[in-house]
Amino acid sequence: MLIKITFHIILLLFSTSIINVQYFDSVENEADKIIISLADGDSANSPDLTKLKNLLSSDFENDVSESITPINQQSIDSLRNHLTEFESELKNISVDSAFVLFNEWYLHFQNIFYEYSKEKFFSSNKTKILFFSTSMSCHCTLEMCKNQLIEILKLKRETGDSYSFLVVDSYWNNDLQLKYGTYFAPSVLVFDQSNELILKIEYEEEMIEQLTAYLSGSDKI
Repeated sequence: MLIKITFHIILLLFSTSIINVQYFDSVENEADKIIISLADGDSANSPDLTKLKNLLSSDFENDVSESITPINQQSIDSLRNHLTEFESELKNISVDSAFVLFNEWYLHFQNIFYEYSKEKFFSSNKTKILFFSTSMSCHCTLEMCKNQLIEILKLKRETGDSYSFLVVDSYWNNDLQLKYGTYFAPSVLVFDQSNELILKIEYEEEMIEQLTAYLSGSDKI
């Protein structure tokens, strides 16, 4: 009897873990799609925004809020409200302005799930790519962060499951910056499968070129 109860508990925990991953990955993938589209000059697609809103409101939310610390219902609601505000602004702004505003929402999303996504990132047995952005800085730095975020997300899309990616708003979460001595945003760090830091590129206009060149060389080793 005890064995049966233990098995059911393990199964429940495993199922919850899968649901959490599904929730986060589904929302992130749809958000990636929208922000890349805006960066490419396309207007925000209403069906895509509706899908994103539906994902945020899905039944996964209870499992996420109950099992991922410190996410709670208020955090999920803040994301929904922020997305609603973004949608209400769309009729009166340009695509470039929509890109700026959705970038703010995207970083808000990453902040809410920071502890969860960080743990998932460093638990991966793949080569890992960590991108430091920021939501607060001078105009030039914000522009550079916004544009290089898109380059990172396009690399993520192009490489499929080859690497693990993590986007961090270093204004709100700077523990990894301090740990790895990275004091500028945008910056990118690359870790091997054992979480050893193997590349650091800080505040560099040609970041994506240097990163892809390094990854191409590493793949041939």
